[in-house]
Amino acid sequence: MKKVAIVTLSVLLSACSSGDYVTNVTSESHREEFKMDTIPEPLMAQQDVVQETNLPQPMVKVETPVEEKAVVKLSPQTERPKAVKIVPPSKKQRDQLQRFGYTIQVMAVGTQSKVDYFASRLPKNEQPIWENYKVVNGTKWFTILYGDFATSTEAKKAIANLPQEFKDLKPFVKSIDSIKNSDYPTLNKLN
Repeated sequence: MKKVAIVTLSVLLSACSSGDYVTNVTSESHREEFKMDTIPEPLMAQQDVVQETNLPQPMVKVETPVEEKAVVKLSPQTERPKAVKIVPPSKKQRDQLQRFGYTIQVMAVGTQSKVDYFASRLPKNEQPIWENYKVVNGTKWFTILYGDFATSTEAKKAIANLPQEFKDLKPFVKSIDSIKNSDYPTLNKLN
């Protein structure tokens, strides 16, 4: 049996390798016919017998066209773009970008009641008043911050307009950016 299969296979292969082999390639559309089933009427709960009706089935003819396939060769110009790696900004880039303005640190007190008292005595113009809670050398402090200024020069000028009791406490200009980047970045607005 194996010998017959080997001989047959070699004859077939030799026929395929001859130079006189011609084949005709044809293509045609395919046509299918479908029957649409009728949907039976809903059954009533009280009926025990279902009657079938012999209605003629409608015929639907569907033609499916032959699709042509195109071969697309990738060239170096049509290759996929390389993936972009997104990296966060470096420390140097973050340090160069100041996102906030300046404020005045009026004082630092040890209790929330003192914060409320001194904050109520600051000028009530359109400048914001904040508190910032922090721990320094194991001691809890609340700093009172006044104003939001675009430049440190504007903040220094605003110190001159504070009441004398606050000027005597030696308030100083502080960058809001330095507060936001500190170990205690929480600013609570009081007004």
